[in-house]
Amino acid sequence: MSSNSVMSSNNVNLAETAFVRRLRTTGLITAVAGIALSAVAALTDMQRFLFDYLIAFVFWGGIAITAVFFSMLQFLTRAGWSTAVRRIPELLGGFTPLLIILLLPIVFGVGELYHHWVHPEPGDVVLAGKQPWLNVPFFIIRLFLYVAIWIGMYFFIVGNSFRQDRRNDIAPTRMNWIFSAPITIFYGVTITFAAFDLLMSLYPHWFSTIFGVYYFSGSLVGALAVITIVAILLRRAGLLTDWLTPERFHDLGKLLFAFNVFWAYIAFSQYLLIWYADLPEEIVFFTYRFKHGWEVVSWLLLVIHFIIPFVLLLSQDSKRNLNVLMSGAVILLVAHLIDMYWLVMPNYNHDVVTIGWMEFAPLLALGGIFIFTAGWQFGRRNAVPVNDPFLPEAR
Repeated sequence: MSSNSVMSSNNVNLAETAFVRRLRTTGLITAVAGIALSAVAALTDMQRFLFDYLIAFVFWGGIAITAVFFSMLQFLTRAGWSTAVRRIPELLGGFTPLLIILLLPIVFGVGELYHHWVHPEPGDVVLAGKQPWLNVPFFIIRLFLYVAIWIGMYFFIVGNSFRQDRRNDIAPTRMNWIFSAPITIFYGVTITFAAFDLLMSLYPHWFSTIFGVYYFSGSLVGALAVITIVAILLRRAGLLTDWLTPERFHDLGKLLFAFNVFWAYIAFSQYLLIWYADLPEEIVFFTYRFKHGWEVVSWLLLVIHFIIPFVLLLSQDSKRNLNVLMSGAVILLVAHLIDMYWLVMPNYNHDVVTIGWMEFAPLLALGGIFIFTAGWQFGRRNAVPVNDPFLPEAR
């Protein structure tokens, strides 16, 4: 082990800290409660439960895999500033391998979730034309393929980052420098088609070529929000104070602000093109979301996902004020959840806004597993990549 690692080990090993114990305890309690509620929800209304589960899956799963992408992006650009915070998304990405198991309720519930194309009405020429792509065997194969690629991405990129902690040479980091570019392409393709399959095919008569970018940008905002929240909690707990400096929080705040504006740009672009074209097969998406109470959710999404965080995080001082930055990150995390709800639930029932305890059951279950996994990872790994060649630049 290098001298740098020895000098840093007392500060970056959080295994015996109250922070890690709190993460594990909170995650375990939340997961148990969520699983129990999910069992009741499934027995009460299986179809509604599956739609709620899909929301939780694309919310927490998207955050986990995009956190890994964020780490990969730092290797791709050979960024120095982010080395101080890069291990946080890598540890949060530990949720990714569990997606192969967490995908199973969606696989077994494919008939309930995607009944429009699983059980098409006779004479539906649109679905007949899409049948080579939208059929159950190929759909399930694609879902497992996406998850397999994400898991491989996690074990390669994050695995090399972990291995670098134990090495005196930079061979693991060099591997990430070399392969981050092609793996990024795989990530971009898989998250795009996963968005098409998991979300857009809920109503297969509608389509948007920008939909994959929309889901990616929202997931990136959600991942950055969670990274920022964890970093602030660590700082408040008196941990990693040498690394989590005002400059690093300013950097995270800038990324959070910028990519949320990017999400708003993509959302507005999608809306503008559909509004301008005014084609019946396209406007149905927004028709469902601007009637029967869903217009309240649509306007709430605009306010909480763009207007409030834009004003809150616009100034430089706000990005360095941990209270303001924490508020902005929490608001954007909630906004991303509302966005996933807005994408999914009108396909369950567009005549009424469906909201109740059942919507929170799978969200708590997967969220608890996410938090527990993060606590487990923080207890096993260094919280800073101690032997990374760019680490001195991060101070």
